[in-house]
Amino acid sequence: MRKAWKFFFLWIWTFLLFGCIGGEPELKAVIRTYPNPPAGPYPLTVRFFGDAPFGKITEWTWTFFRLDDGEEIPLGSALSGSVIEYTFEARGKYRVFLTVFTEDQRFAQSYVDIDVRSIPPVATFTADPYPEVQAGKTVAFDAQNSFDPDGAIVSYLWNFGDGSWAETAESRTTHKYDTPGEYWVQLVVVDDYTDRSEPAILRLRVVPKGCGSCP
Repeated sequence: MRKAWKFFFLWIWTFLLFGCIGGEPELKAVIRTYPNPPAGPYPLTVRFFGDAPFGKITEWTWTFFRLDDGEEIPLGSALSGSVIEYTFEARGKYRVFLTVFTEDQRFAQSYVDIDVRSIPPVATFTADPYPEVQAGKTVAFDAQNSFDPDGAIVSYLWNFGDGSWAETAESRTTHKYDTPGEYWVQLVVVDDYTDRSEPAILRLRVVPKGCGSCP
């Protein structure tokens, strides 16, 4: 008897959910993307997948906007289809709307935001003296050959490997090592779109004072 009551309540719940008593379930537009999350350096090609539970969809309409200080600026004509691809040619923030229509004239809409980044900058630097220096001597680091393909480098993040670090606006800096040992010096550069480079790394050997073969 208990099992019968369980199936009875399950039937009632299903009956209500699918609208036989309480009306049709709410139509929803669902967006999936590849890549997920939809972000990366330009040109960024994103594949969009549209779905809508609880409705037989007859039309999928995609519209594209660029976000400028929160304002939605249309990019052009819409695209149709449950699966589409779109290439964002310039860095910036974008918003893509999906509107779905059913054969019984219902519709639903949702959107997804796209983050199109700049091409990351490239970090490179030299050290002088290198690869060895006496403890207590100053090492000059030069990152003037670092570059950003589509903008400008605005800051240099230095990790000197001994627990010290520095952020500089200029490409050159200095550091002094007081304790002999091997140190892995890392540099990351940041561009004007806040994108960061992969770290550039040099291994520096600090020798005791008085080493005749070292600067």
